[in-house]
Amino acid sequence: MGYWVLGLSILVAMAGALIGLICIRQSTKSVTSKFRLVWLASAAISIGGIGTWLAVFVSMLGVTPSGDALIRYDVARLTGAAVLAVLAVFGGLMALGRTLRLPRLLGGGLLMGAGLSLMLALGMSAVQVRGDIEFGLWQVIASGVLGVVISLGILWFVLRSWPTAAVVGAAALFGCAVVGMHYLRMAGVELRIDPRKTIPSGEDLFSFLVPMFVIGMLSLAVPITAVLVAPDRRTPSTPPAPARRPEFTH
Repeated sequence: MGYWVLGLSILVAMAGALIGLICIRQSTKSVTSKFRLVWLASAAISIGGIGTWLAVFVSMLGVTPSGDALIRYDVARLTGAAVLAVLAVFGGLMALGRTLRLPRLLGGGLLMGAGLSLMLALGMSAVQVRGDIEFGLWQVIASGVLGVVISLGILWFVLRSWPTAAVVGAAALFGCAVVGMHYLRMAGVELRIDPRKTIPSGEDLFSFLVPMFVIGMLSLAVPITAVLVAPDRRTPSTPPAPARRPEFTH
Protein backbone atom coordinates (compact mmCIF):
# COMPACT_ATOMS: atom_id res chain seq x y z
CA MET A 1 0.00 0.00 0.00
CA GLY A 2 3.04 2.28 -0.10
CA TYR A 3 5.35 3.89 2.40
CA TRP A 4 2.56 6.09 3.75
CA VAL A 5 1.45 3.12 5.87
CA LEU A 6 4.88 3.01 7.51
CA GLY A 7 4.79 6.76 8.08
CA LEU A 8 1.28 6.60 9.53
CA SER A 9 2.21 3.83 11.96
CA ILE A 10 5.21 5.84 13.20
CA LEU A 11 3.04 8.93 13.67
CA VAL A 12 0.46 6.91 15.63
CA ALA A 13 3.21 5.50 17.86
CA MET A 14 4.65 8.99 18.40
CA ALA A 15 1.25 10.46 19.29
CA GLY A 16 0.46 7.71 21.77
CA ALA A 17 3.91 7.94 23.38
CA LEU A 18 3.78 11.74 23.63
CA ILE A 19 0.40 11.80 25.37
CA GLY A 20 1.49 8.93 27.61
CA LEU A 21 4.65 10.74 28.69
CA ILE A 22 2.63 13.85 29.46
CA CYS A 23 0.24 11.77 31.59
CA ILE A 24 3.17 10.28 33.50
CA ARG A 25 4.54 13.75 34.14
CA GLN A 26 1.12 14.79 35.37
CA SER A 27 1.00 11.80 37.73
CA THR A 28 4.01 13.17 39.60
CA LYS A 29 1.92 16.21 40.53
CA SER A 30 -0.78 14.13 42.18
CA VAL A 31 -0.87 14.25 45.98
CA THR A 32 -3.14 11.19 46.28
CA SER A 33 -2.54 7.65 45.06
CA LYS A 34 -5.99 7.57 43.45
CA PHE A 35 -5.25 10.39 41.01
CA ARG A 36 -1.79 8.99 40.36
CA LEU A 37 -3.29 5.65 39.34
CA VAL A 38 -5.72 7.42 37.01
CA TRP A 39 -2.88 9.25 35.27
CA LEU A 40 -0.76 6.10 35.02
CA ALA A 41 -3.71 4.15 33.60
CA SER A 42 -4.19 6.89 31.00
CA ALA A 43 -0.48 6.68 30.18
CA ALA A 44 -0.68 2.90 29.80
CA ILE A 45 -3.61 3.19 27.40
CA SER A 46 -1.82 5.86 25.38
CA ILE A 47 1.59 4.16 25.23
CA GLY A 48 0.49 0.53 25.18
CA GLY A 49 -2.88 0.62 23.43
CA ILE A 50 -2.27 3.40 20.92
CA GLY A 51 1.48 3.94 20.77
CA THR A 52 2.27 0.23 20.47
CA TRP A 53 -0.68 -2.01 19.59
CA LEU A 54 -2.51 0.34 17.23
CA ALA A 55 0.72 1.48 15.58
CA VAL A 56 1.85 -2.10 14.98
CA PHE A 57 -1.37 -3.17 13.32
CA VAL A 58 -1.64 -0.01 11.26
CA SER A 59 1.63 -1.14 9.68
CA MET A 60 0.07 -4.57 9.06
CA LEU A 61 -2.27 -2.90 6.55
CA GLY A 62 0.68 -2.97 4.16
CA VAL A 63 1.22 -6.74 4.48
CA THR A 64 -0.42 -8.50 1.56
CA PRO A 65 0.54 -11.87 0.05
CA SER A 66 1.15 -12.12 -3.65
CA GLY A 67 -1.62 -13.28 -5.91
CA ASP A 68 -5.19 -13.62 -4.73
CA ALA A 69 -4.31 -14.95 -1.26
CA LEU A 70 -6.31 -13.51 1.61
CA ILE A 71 -5.29 -12.54 5.13
CA ARG A 72 -7.92 -12.57 7.85
CA TYR A 73 -7.60 -11.77 11.56
CA ASP A 74 -9.05 -13.33 14.68
CA VAL A 75 -10.74 -10.38 16.40
CA ALA A 76 -10.65 -11.97 19.86
CA ARG A 77 -6.86 -12.36 19.71
CA LEU A 78 -6.39 -8.85 18.36
CA THR A 79 -8.47 -7.48 21.22
CA GLY A 80 -6.57 -9.60 23.73
CA ALA A 81 -3.29 -8.26 22.35
CA ALA A 82 -4.51 -4.69 22.90
CA VAL A 83 -5.43 -5.43 26.52
CA LEU A 84 -2.08 -7.16 27.07
CA ALA A 85 -0.18 -4.14 25.72
CA VAL A 86 -1.98 -1.81 28.13
CA LEU A 87 -1.39 -4.14 31.09
CA ALA A 88 2.30 -4.51 30.19
CA VAL A 89 2.91 -0.76 30.26
CA PHE A 90 0.83 -0.26 33.40
CA GLY A 91 2.66 -3.09 35.17
CA GLY A 92 6.03 -1.63 34.20
CA LEU A 93 5.08 1.81 35.49
CA MET A 94 3.76 0.42 38.78
CA ALA A 95 6.89 -1.71 39.29
CA LEU A 96 9.09 1.31 38.59
CA GLY A 97 7.85 3.48 41.44
CA ARG A 98 8.67 7.18 41.83
CA THR A 99 12.42 7.10 42.42
CA LEU A 100 15.30 5.68 40.41
CA ARG A 101 16.24 2.32 41.88
CA LEU A 102 18.10 -0.09 39.64
CA PRO A 103 16.31 -3.28 40.74
CA ARG A 104 12.90 -1.66 40.23
CA LEU A 105 13.97 -0.22 36.87
CA LEU A 106 15.24 -3.60 35.66
CA GLY A 107 12.16 -5.40 36.95
CA GLY A 108 9.79 -2.89 35.38
CA GLY A 109 11.67 -2.95 32.09
CA LEU A 110 11.64 -6.74 31.92
CA LEU A 111 7.96 -6.87 32.81
CA MET A 112 6.98 -4.26 30.26
CA GLY A 113 9.26 -5.61 27.54
CA ALA A 114 8.09 -9.19 28.02
CA GLY A 115 4.47 -8.04 27.97
CA LEU A 116 4.95 -6.13 24.72
CA SER A 117 6.68 -9.14 23.16
CA LEU A 118 3.78 -11.37 24.20
CA MET A 119 1.42 -8.79 22.73
CA LEU A 120 3.19 -9.09 19.39
CA ALA A 121 3.09 -12.89 19.61
CA LEU A 122 -0.63 -12.94 20.42
CA GLY A 123 -1.41 -10.34 17.77
CA MET A 124 0.53 -12.17 15.08
CA SER A 125 -1.16 -15.44 16.05
CA ALA A 126 -4.40 -13.74 15.01
CA VAL A 127 -3.22 -13.75 11.38
CA GLN A 128 -5.11 -16.36 9.37
CA VAL A 129 -4.01 -17.31 5.85
CA ARG A 130 -4.88 -19.97 3.32
CA GLY A 131 -1.81 -21.97 4.19
CA ASP A 132 0.84 -21.86 6.89
CA ILE A 133 2.81 -19.15 8.70
CA GLU A 134 6.28 -19.60 10.18
CA PHE A 135 8.15 -17.16 12.40
CA GLY A 136 11.92 -17.03 12.46
CA LEU A 137 13.27 -17.86 15.92
CA TRP A 138 16.17 -15.40 15.87
CA GLN A 139 13.99 -12.56 14.67
CA VAL A 140 11.51 -13.26 17.48
CA ILE A 141 14.32 -13.26 20.07
CA ALA A 142 15.90 -10.09 18.67
CA SER A 143 12.52 -8.36 18.63
CA GLY A 144 11.94 -9.35 22.25
CA VAL A 145 15.34 -8.03 23.31
CA LEU A 146 14.63 -4.75 21.53
CA GLY A 147 11.29 -4.55 23.33
CA VAL A 148 13.05 -4.82 26.70
CA VAL A 149 15.57 -2.14 25.66
CA ILE A 150 12.74 0.18 24.60
CA SER A 151 10.94 -0.43 27.89
CA LEU A 152 14.05 0.24 29.97
CA GLY A 153 14.70 3.42 28.04
CA ILE A 154 11.18 4.82 28.42
CA LEU A 155 11.01 3.92 32.12
CA TRP A 156 14.38 5.56 32.79
CA PHE A 157 13.25 8.63 30.89
CA VAL A 158 10.05 9.17 32.88
CA LEU A 159 11.92 9.32 36.20
CA ARG A 160 13.62 12.57 35.24
CA SER A 161 12.34 16.04 34.54
CA TRP A 162 12.86 17.03 30.91
CA PRO A 163 12.01 20.08 28.81
CA THR A 164 9.17 19.82 26.31
CA ALA A 165 11.53 19.45 23.34
CA ALA A 166 13.17 16.41 24.94
CA VAL A 167 9.76 14.81 25.60
CA VAL A 168 8.78 15.27 21.95
CA GLY A 169 12.11 13.82 20.84
CA ALA A 170 11.69 10.81 23.14
CA ALA A 171 8.20 10.20 21.72
CA ALA A 172 9.59 10.30 18.18
CA LEU A 173 12.37 7.88 19.12
CA PHE A 174 9.87 5.56 20.79
CA GLY A 175 7.65 5.57 17.70
CA CYS A 176 10.50 4.60 15.40
CA ALA A 177 11.76 1.95 17.83
CA VAL A 178 8.36 0.30 18.30
CA VAL A 179 7.71 0.07 14.57
CA GLY A 180 11.28 -1.18 14.10
CA MET A 181 10.66 -3.89 16.71
CA HIS A 182 7.62 -5.04 14.74
CA TYR A 183 9.41 -5.02 11.38
CA LEU A 184 12.33 -6.92 12.90
CA ARG A 185 9.90 -9.65 13.91
CA MET A 186 8.20 -9.52 10.51
CA ALA A 187 11.56 -10.04 8.78
CA GLY A 188 11.42 -13.67 9.88
CA VAL A 189 7.83 -14.33 8.79
CA GLU A 190 7.29 -16.79 5.94
CA LEU A 191 3.89 -17.38 4.37
CA ARG A 192 3.22 -20.61 2.51
CA ILE A 193 0.01 -20.27 0.55
CA ASP A 194 -1.81 -23.54 -0.14
CA PRO A 195 -4.83 -23.22 -2.49
CA ARG A 196 -6.05 -26.63 -1.38
CA LYS A 197 -6.83 -25.34 2.11
CA THR A 198 -10.06 -23.62 3.00
CA ILE A 199 -10.45 -19.85 2.94
CA PRO A 200 -9.42 -18.49 6.35
CA SER A 201 -12.06 -17.32 8.77
CA GLY A 202 -11.93 -14.02 10.61
CA GLU A 203 -12.25 -10.37 9.73
CA ASP A 204 -10.51 -8.16 7.25
CA LEU A 205 -7.99 -5.98 9.09
CA PHE A 206 -9.05 -2.78 7.34
CA SER A 207 -12.70 -3.06 8.35
CA PHE A 208 -11.69 -3.83 11.96
CA LEU A 209 -8.85 -1.35 12.31
CA VAL A 210 -10.51 1.75 10.87
CA PRO A 211 -13.03 2.13 13.72
CA MET A 212 -10.28 1.24 16.23
CA PHE A 213 -8.10 3.94 14.69
CA VAL A 214 -10.86 6.55 14.95
CA ILE A 215 -11.68 5.57 18.54
CA GLY A 216 -8.00 5.56 19.49
CA MET A 217 -7.29 8.99 18.06
CA LEU A 218 -10.41 10.46 19.64
CA SER A 219 -9.55 8.90 23.00
CA LEU A 220 -6.31 10.89 23.05
CA ALA A 221 -8.44 14.00 23.43
CA VAL A 222 -9.51 12.85 26.92
CA PRO A 223 -6.07 12.99 28.60
CA ILE A 224 -5.16 16.09 26.59
CA THR A 225 -8.22 17.89 27.95
CA ALA A 226 -7.54 16.58 31.46
CA VAL A 227 -3.96 17.88 31.35
CA LEU A 228 -5.11 21.30 30.18
CA VAL A 229 -7.69 21.70 32.95
CA ALA A 230 -5.82 19.91 35.77
CA PRO A 231 -4.35 22.18 38.45
CA ASP A 232 -0.73 21.96 39.47
CA ARG A 233 -1.18 19.91 42.63
CA ARG A 234 2.43 20.22 43.69
CA THR A 235 1.90 23.87 44.57
CA PRO A 236 -0.39 24.32 47.56
CA SER A 237 -3.09 26.81 46.94
CA THR A 238 -2.80 30.02 48.93
CA PRO A 239 -5.84 30.51 51.15
CA PRO A 240 -7.70 33.69 50.53
CA ALA A 241 -6.92 36.54 52.89
CA PRO A 242 -9.58 37.08 55.54
CA ALA A 243 -11.88 39.97 54.88
CA ARG A 244 -11.15 43.02 56.96
CA ARG A 245 -13.92 44.26 59.15
CA PRO A 246 -14.99 47.76 58.28
CA GLU A 247 -13.89 50.42 60.69
CA PHE A 248 -16.34 53.10 61.74
CA THR A 249 -15.32 56.46 63.08
CA HIS A 250 -17.41 58.50 65.40
